[in-house]
Amino acid sequence: MAREKIEIKKIEKRAARHVTFSKRRGGLIKKARELSILCEADVGLIIFSATGKLFQYCSSSMKMILEKYQKYSNTTINNEQFSRESMQLENQEVIRIRQEIEDLNRTLRQMHGKELEGLTMAELQQLENKLEMGLHRVRSRKDERLLKEIYELQKQGIQFMEENVKLHRQLNEMQSCHVENNNAEEALFIEPLETHDHPQSSESTICTAYNFTLHKASVVDNEASDTSLQLGLSI
Repeated sequence: MAREKIEIKKIEKRAARHVTFSKRRGGLIKKARELSILCEADVGLIIFSATGKLFQYCSSSMKMILEKYQKYSNTTINNEQFSRESMQLENQEVIRIRQEIEDLNRTLRQMHGKELEGLTMAELQQLENKLEMGLHRVRSRKDERLLKEIYELQKQGIQFMEENVKLHRQLNEMQSCHVENNNAEEALFIEPLETHDHPQSSESTICTAYNFTLHKASVVDNEASDTSLQLGLSI
């Protein structure tokens, strides 16, 4: 048969209330004893009846348990107080940082020429001085970069000129070698005509040598012009 649930409210009858108190107190002490034995815990139980009578149970020493409780209570109170103070400091720091960010944003907008209506003459003069100092730094930095770039370009120009002179020298040496080779070929070409068993006439020899010289000169000019075009130089 199911046990009837008792409504949790004050028992009006004194005798019934006294009996219920005695039973529930004994059950509560029994549970505390079992808890201390099973879990090896320090348990302290203090009960005052309606008439002010004291009932207590402790697993070891009530004084030691009360000292532990008092120490823990003070630590908890101190921790809570410290947590509240830390939270207040953090909130103040957050408020300060937000205010600094807002001031910096307002200063930046003013440097862009916005929100100038509420500034006094002294504040406007101070803002103008800041802008002039910043502009001077920017111009100085720009001049340094320009001078550096000009120096690099001049250095590259000197290197290009040196390479150009070197290439001109090499080209002149190549042309000198071609002229010497051509003179040697002309000598070899004319000499057999004079020593042949059936020598030609002087006019035929002169015409042949002249045509050969013109042909070689045109070849040299063409080679020189091709070399100039390849090197990108003017002779």
